[in-house]
Amino acid sequence: MSYPEFREALQRDETSFRFLPLYAKLPVIRRLPGFEVSSIPDWSRLDEIRVSYVELGRHQVEEAVRSYLAGAANDPATKGTDALATLAAGMPPVALPLVARPPCLLSPGKGVFLEGWAAFLTYWSRSDRTIPLLAVDWQSLYGRLTDNEPGRSVLQCQIEATSCTAEHANLQLR
Repeated sequence: MSYPEFREALQRDETSFRFLPLYAKLPVIRRLPGFEVSSIPDWSRLDEIRVSYVELGRHQVEEAVRSYLAGAANDPATKGTDALATLAAGMPPVALPLVARPPCLLSPGKGVFLEGWAAFLTYWSRSDRTIPLLAVDWQSLYGRLTDNEPGRSVLQCQIEATSCTAEHANLQLR
């Protein structure tokens, strides 16, 4: 998995989707277009997707977020302002549990969070000691969801179908 932030902690705690608690799986399921918990008939298809669930210190995550916000802010009018405090003031509070806290989904590319800004701001505002984070191998996850047969992606099936058709055409030409 390629996550620029928190790389060392994520690699140390890498596991598979099967071992995540349900409260950590739900944010992933909600990200899938057209999928709901009840619409995935075979959970075992997602079992081996690589994930990393970590709870890092609030200050470590805050530092990464502040760094990201400082780099994203190109407006000279906002220079010198606390971008994190401004963001928190503009976002309505979210009621989140103190135990079994849903993780913030990390962004595999640019940015910090793919989803979970509201959760992060809630944890940050109430001064939680740690912030739960989840990194997901999205490419594998979507590949598994589009498999026609176990272990074969749609692309593999299309390539095999194309090569079989080409092979059949070559046989007919001979």
